[in-house]
Order: sequence, then C-alpha cells, then structure tokens
Amino acid sequence: MDELRDEMMQTAVGYWLSKALYCAARANVADGLRDGPKPVRELAASAGVDPENLRRLLRALASVGIFVETEPGVVALTPKAQYLRADHPASMKHFALMVGDTLFEAWADLFHTLESGQSAVEKRFGRDFFAEIAKDVQKSQLFDRAMQEIHGSETDLMLQHFDFSRFRTVLDVGGGNGSTLQRLLDAHPKLRGQLFDLPQVVDGARSLLAESGLGERVELLAGDFFQDVPGKADCVMMRHVLHDWDDEKAAAILRHSRAALEDGGSLLIVEKMIAPGNDPSFAKLLDLNMMAIGGKERDESQYRDLLEGAGLRLHAVHVLPGPTDIVEGRA
Repeated sequence: MDELRDEMMQTAVGYWLSKALYCAARANVADGLRDGPKPVRELAASAGVDPENLRRLLRALASVGIFVETEPGVVALTPKAQYLRADHPASMKHFALMVGDTLFEAWADLFHTLESGQSAVEKRFGRDFFAEIAKDVQKSQLFDRAMQEIHGSETDLMLQHFDFSRFRTVLDVGGGNGSTLQRLLDAHPKLRGQLFDLPQVVDGARSLLAESGLGERVELLAGDFFQDVPGKADCVMMRHVLHDWDDEKAAAILRHSRAALEDGGSLLIVEKMIAPGNDPSFAKLLDLNMMAIGGKERDESQYRDLLEGAGLRLHAVHVLPGPTDIVEGRA
C-alpha cells in the first residue's frame, strides 16, 4: 500500500469534501441534530432535499469524522460536526457556506491568475470580490458573519499580547461593524476610538456602538480609503485589510492612513505574517485564496517595503500564538 499516493489522492479531491461540507451547512444538518440523533428522512424533509442523496452526502462526511450513523438511516453529531451548528460558540457554519459559494466559483479560474496575473474573481465575475458580494445583501451578510466566526477570537489575543493602554486614540481603518474597537475600548476605559469605513458599513456600526454605551467615546468616519483617511490618532490600526489588495492598492491605503497618524504614533497591521521555511502554515494556504481574490499575504520583508513606501519604518513584529500577528510601523 502506497500511503503517500493515498495522501496525494486525498489532496487531489479536497474540493469534494469542501463542497460536501457546504451542502451540509446549507441544509442545516448540524442545527437539526442539536438535540440528538435523527433519521435522515426527517432532516431531508426539513431542508427540502432528496433523502437518499442526503444520506449519501452524510455517509461521505461521516467517513472523515463529520457526523456519524448511529443506526441505519439515523445520524448524529460528532465533535467535528458541532462546529457546523450556527449556535456553537466557535461556529464555522457561515465560513463553510462562504467558502463553498462565491469563493468556490472563483477558484475554478485560479490557473488563469497564474497565467495572467488577473484575479480569478475578476475573471469569473467581472469585478472585484467586494463589489461582487456587495450587489447581493445575503452574500454581504454571509461574508460579515463568516469573518466574525474566523476572526472573532483574535481580539482576545491582541489584548493579551499587545499593550493598547499606551495610546490615547485608536483609529480603526476598515473597522467594519465596530466589534473590535468595542472590545478595545471596553478593556481600556481611558481609550477613545475612531472608526473609518464605507458609509453603508459605518451606518451598521453606529447602532452596535450606541447599544454598547460607547457612542460618546467613538467618532464615526465614512469614506473610501483609496481616496483619503480622515481622523487623527496616535494609533492607526487595520485588521485584515491590506491582505485583500495587491501591493499598489495596499500602498495607497497605507499612505492615506499614514496621514492620519500623529507624530510618534504607531500604525498596526493585524494580519498573519508568512514565516520562512517549509513548515505547514494556514497563512500560506490563505495566500492562495487571496491570490484568487486579488490580494496577498506577506512576509516580513514585504511588510517592511510597504511601510517604507508610506514613510514609515518597521518597528516590531509581534508574533501572537494564534491566527494573527501585529506588524507595528512608526514614523
């Protein structure tokens, strides 16, 4: 038996498993099994799918530890399958749905990106990824929930391993719904915040920050970071922003963000830095996804070049024990 060949076979058909996971999430199978085992026919009826084909799908997923058949025609959750429940505290349901939808379609054109340099998303849809999902409210909401699922735990790591108490004001560039800024301000009562994003995004953040009682400590700023970044702060932070864009666009974002940074302040890039060598790294796989979208993950030298182009120097790389790091630039 050639075990290496078998491993290569599993890798070659990896998208089969990814799409199967997407189908199970879309059929709400894990949610339907929250209270215990159920017959497949009941799950199929609830989801409006064919019971025989659902049985085949779940049989395949059970073979890799996702779901289990407890008796003929009856399935239950496994520890892995729990993460497909929408109410699980570490849910990956919406991430699985996002990966199996728009991104899945784009990856079909990944070789085009190798040949031409054009992103697979632009080849497939004729527009960039964010413009593509912005035209569909459901896709936009799915993206937001998926990002919360995979990045939500990072804020705790940031607070544990980086001292924000030395700052007076944090400007969160591309701050989304304001949840990261909310956590920072909760942890540091003397800190003030500024949140900058597109007008429609800022409107959504307004209610969250108001409900949290932080409205008076946060200034909301709307605009386009390719044109200008308003505000003034001694800490400018961008979390999972630069990796969405190529070097030219990332450089523009940094230049405009640099203009909002007070003298002596710090600009924080919160992303997972690619480490040298051949060790396994999710960041290296994520980089392929960003290549399909039109962005990139970066190593230390690439961050240094970007920062220098914006009139900043790489002051420190704070390596965190998890899915993100903090690259700190200073003037």
